[in-house]
Amino acid sequence: MTEPNMFSSAPDIPAAQPGKHSVHSGNSHRFPQASIAVSSAADETGLPRPLNAGLKYLRHMIEAVREALASGDAEQARSVLRKNWLRLILESHTGELEQLCLAHPDPHDPHILLIRACCRDLSGDPYGAEFLRGQGLRVASDDFVVCFTDLLLAPDTSTKAVIADRARHALSQCEQEDDYPSALFLLGWTEVRLRRDLPRAIALLRSASEEARLQSRAETLRLAQSNLAFALTHAGAFTEAEQILDGLPSREAASDWERFEGGLPQSNRGCIAFWRGDFEEAIAQFDSIIVEGSPGTDFEALARLYLVMSLIALSREDRYHYAALLLRGVSTADKHGIPWDTLRRVTTAWLAHAQRQDEQARRIARPALARTGAAVAHALLAELYRVLGDPVPATQALRLATSAGLPRYALVSTLVTSAALSSISGHGLQAHEQLDRALEAAIPERILAPFLADDPVIVDLLNAHAIRGSRHHGLLRTILERRNQLSALLVGVLTEREKEILAYLRTAMTADEIAAHLGIAYPTVKTHIRSIYRKLGVTKRRDAVQAADSR
Repeated sequence: MTEPNMFSSAPDIPAAQPGKHSVHSGNSHRFPQASIAVSSAADETGLPRPLNAGLKYLRHMIEAVREALASGDAEQARSVLRKNWLRLILESHTGELEQLCLAHPDPHDPHILLIRACCRDLSGDPYGAEFLRGQGLRVASDDFVVCFTDLLLAPDTSTKAVIADRARHALSQCEQEDDYPSALFLLGWTEVRLRRDLPRAIALLRSASEEARLQSRAETLRLAQSNLAFALTHAGAFTEAEQILDGLPSREAASDWERFEGGLPQSNRGCIAFWRGDFEEAIAQFDSIIVEGSPGTDFEALARLYLVMSLIALSREDRYHYAALLLRGVSTADKHGIPWDTLRRVTTAWLAHAQRQDEQARRIARPALARTGAAVAHALLAELYRVLGDPVPATQALRLATSAGLPRYALVSTLVTSAALSSISGHGLQAHEQLDRALEAAIPERILAPFLADDPVIVDLLNAHAIRGSRHHGLLRTILERRNQLSALLVGVLTEREKEILAYLRTAMTADEIAAHLGIAYPTVKTHIRSIYRKLGVTKRRDAVQAADSR
């Protein structure tokens, strides 16, 4: 397996018709590229000049609609709304936009209904959005408003993909009354969630950033850059993503779009921290944006999933009940192209395993083997099945994960899992070759998490690899040092199952007899015993009992 060359080419960006828009046609969308700076120069209002100019335009536009409505010029009001609705949504005027739509003398106009549907969706009312969208679909499918409201509202991946292709064509046919910069951002936003072609998504968001900059749309630029950082993060380009995140201007309060997305910058930073093995930092980032009882959609939902995996990595049993509650709040249906059900299942199965409910973990995880389009989830699922001692479904999950291009961190995960499976099956040479390839893939972005599992197979493989010698001894040394740091955090912190087995170690029962008495597999008991020895800093049964008694 070789790492896919995800950024070898830059797809063409749909441009508006010549003469109708100021369209950037250079190479700003090629990978890699530094983030686009937002001017911080302020005018007499204290706001950055581009931001203040944008606010003045939107206020003027809103007043123009109100005046047109007051004078009975419904067609003028409709025309202004049609041109600016998407920008109003992106720049946090969703409530005012819906009120303008409601004030229109023809509230059943198809465009007005479709715009209201988007307002409802961003306001957390998916049912209202669905009903209004159905009422509004009385216009040709290639109509600009129809195309981009559909792009925002389409629930499932396959439908969203078809509409995204239609939207791409619509962008190349933009008229003067169409909002090209906002639409370009929305197409890039959609392609990130579809994850069918991350290089294209990255190129689109680069182009959206540049177009917003050229037209002094500071808020659209900020959203495009934030989503570009997300795309880069999930493509495995952590370093550039961090550079963009560091350069993002802040807001005193979350915008309508940010509330809709749910904590994007913190979610990005938390994901990077997780895959780099800094689980404490990941937990801090995710805790800052998760609101218990919230709908659990988009980035806040992603933060929930990664928070649970971070808690498991640190054996934070005191928070497992809270973790289970958070997972119940994650959608079981795909939304905006994201396979939430698969992601939720895999994470919930990991939590069940962490709570020593392995049969429940298998039951929860099984349907995920019948789904496609979730490479990262399937990489984590492969490792779960490997830890559960189920090599056949582990291999099946690996095939699902590697059936398409993998981001670097998922590639590292699959290689580590493959190395462990090879080691277990007695193919030592192959295991070391796979581990060395995992180390090589991990180096550019310092990906450590897949090597840090509290698992004896991984421990033995890493130690043997260090003795055997590796071309990547520097990273291997970093991994072993990080493992020691995590072990120090967990010293003496035995899980409930380990405490149970430690009690039997005080008796004359053999490991076989303990396994039979507890109704679990013999290798599982041996794994727990080795974990007990490691946490207590001993190598013998009698020493483990004495160490436990002295604490």
